[in-house]
Amino acid sequence: MNTETLSQYDAVVHAVGLIDLSDRGKIEVTGPDRVSFLHSMISNEVAGLPEYAGRYGIFLTARGKMVSDFYYYRFPDFLLLDIDRSLLTKLLGELEKYIIMEEVDLSDVSAGYSHFSLQGPESPRLLQDLFGESGPQEGFEIQQLDQPGGHVWLIRRPDLADQGFELVCPAEMGSDLHAAIQQKGVALGMQELDEESWNVLRTEAWIPRFGIDMDETRYPMEARLDRAISLTKGCYLGQEVVAKATHIGGVNNLLMGLKLDGGAPPAQGARVLNEEGKEIGSVTSAVLSPRLDCPIAFAYLKRGFASAGSRCRVELSDGEAASAEIVERFL
Repeated sequence: MNTETLSQYDAVVHAVGLIDLSDRGKIEVTGPDRVSFLHSMISNEVAGLPEYAGRYGIFLTARGKMVSDFYYYRFPDFLLLDIDRSLLTKLLGELEKYIIMEEVDLSDVSAGYSHFSLQGPESPRLLQDLFGESGPQEGFEIQQLDQPGGHVWLIRRPDLADQGFELVCPAEMGSDLHAAIQQKGVALGMQELDEESWNVLRTEAWIPRFGIDMDETRYPMEARLDRAISLTKGCYLGQEVVAKATHIGGVNNLLMGLKLDGGAPPAQGARVLNEEGKEIGSVTSAVLSPRLDCPIAFAYLKRGFASAGSRCRVELSDGEAASAEIVERFL
């Protein structure tokens, strides 16, 4: 990790980091059947979600495999889906296929929003300096602030640190808000994160990334996405498979963490071996963790070997293998 990336990383740990998320996709769901339609489609609760609140969810195939993950928020007149831009077209097309008699409309409104994240212990203070407000207190709760030129939504999202918020505003306000965040953040030691520093922090925080740590070949139970699944909401696409795997058969592989004793971070696809040299899984992503002072990795392991506290070996690019501990969380 270079000096600049480490400085950005330290800002999140000790002060506040800024991430520009304006390239993420946004899907607006409107119409009188918007809540019941989305509730019947995705893995998590929609009907019981209060206004100005959100959750994390997944859209599945009928066979229970993942199409995409996303965050979704309920407002008085619409639902808003926040999704990785690379997954937007696919999700939009899949959802539209299931609109038959429902009065619901789906629109790509990505260009209409700017989106920022503040992560770190000083993020409430920065919000106070910006708006005279320290932000909402409950996870995924939304506070709407009326500002000159439009409103700003403050969303409590402590993803990379114990304190964290996302700020969403109309695109035409984005440049001024970005500049204000940078101006006010200087006194607090704020740094703007690049892809590398974000990747280290999201791995430490146990945030698997779609397309890297999970994809269309995986079940959500393999990726251990319990927070994205309601086991009580009733029918939705793929629900029968999820219920069966949860209550009866389980899955063959589980996403686990590896804390390596040393060496460089292993490459994507690196083989994981048990102590006897038998292949038991493979790495999806890996980074060098400054706080743990060792390489860490996500890996899918065969269920029988996915036991926290057990030991394994991970093949490295130089042909050597590093010893590692299997864990359920890094921090």
